[in-house]
Amino acid sequence: MLPQALDDITPDMAITDVAETLRLPRHVDGHFETGEISSQRLVLLGAGDLFAWQRQTAPTSWTWLAGATLALTVSADGHDAQAFHLSSSQKNAAVDALVWHTCETLGYWSLVTIACAASIQAEIEYATPDWYPRPRRAAGVDS
Repeated sequence: MLPQALDDITPDMAITDVAETLRLPRHVDGHFETGEISSQRLVLLGAGDLFAWQRQTAPTSWTWLAGATLALTVSADGHDAQAFHLSSSQKNAAVDALVWHTCETLGYWSLVTIACAASIQAEIEYATPDWYPRPRRAAGVDS
């Protein structure tokens, strides 16, 4: 069903029309997301939607499918962070197990899949709503 439904999506569609076409329910955080099926999630993020900081017990692969460029931000240590832009020119990124990550669309909406190996039942840990990677204080700096 998914590949055929993707053919019905155009970049000028409203996010609600994309969600309806793909039959995506609204997640509690505001974005649209499938339940985990075969270790794969389909995520549709609109402008301003929250994708909470989270980490999984298995490595994941991210694949941009449609819409605007998506910024995927990762932090392995909870201090340093790096962002990757996923789009039609760079569609894939990998996130190692237990690496904190979040994402946001850089336009009206972005559609991605998040997948882990089918043989692994990954568990997801969500950060508290006020958590984000905080840089370390420089040595010798007073507060």
